Amino acid sequence: MLVAHVLLTEGEFASAAALLGPAAATLERTGYSWGPLSLTLLATALAQLGDTAATAKALSRAETRHGTKSALFAPELGVARAHRLALMRDAHGAVAAARDAARMAERGGQRAVAARVWHEAVRLGDTRAAEPLARLCDEIDCAAARIALAHARALAAGDEAALLAVSEELTSIGMRAAAADAAAQARRGAAAQPLR
Repeated sequence: MLVAHVLLTEGEFASAAALLGPAAATLERTGYSWGPLSLTLLATALAQLGDTAATAKALSRAETRHGTKSALFAPELGVARAHRLALMRDAHGAVAAARDAARMAERGGQRAVAARVWHEAVRLGDTRAAEPLARLCDEIDCAAARIALAHARALAAGDEAALLAVSEELTSIGMRAAAADAAAQARRGAAAQPLR
């Protein structure tokens, strides 16, 4: 799971999907929380690859198997839903799903997860994520959260130069998927539109 998270962060969606497919097939039979999580991450990877049918199938399986044992990973399930909605070109739904997932992480006391998920919302075009990210940055000491806050502020301000600077900073720490999104937002003139 950790390697899959890293691959998703690096923008290596095909490699993540190749790793998660067999892992999910094995883990979902165990009844442990890793099964729904592996399906959730698989759905996220497939959505990033643009595979609508496979995303829907993996997400449906993740939702069916999600329960009390996997409640800790509910924010990740929300992220998968957000990326599926983005794939379906439901921009508002994607941002709303990411916001819901971030709030869920916050309610559960998962502040670092919440920061990561708020950044997903920014990547999807959320121009109102700066306030919750600023609050989280006051609570946790995390370089990625500070960069996410800079990304949120740049997007909200429509600041192309700042978005490009954020993209470079994200690239420097290996967060190439988010870096690509920030660069794409800058190319679009920092318009408050989701990426997909």
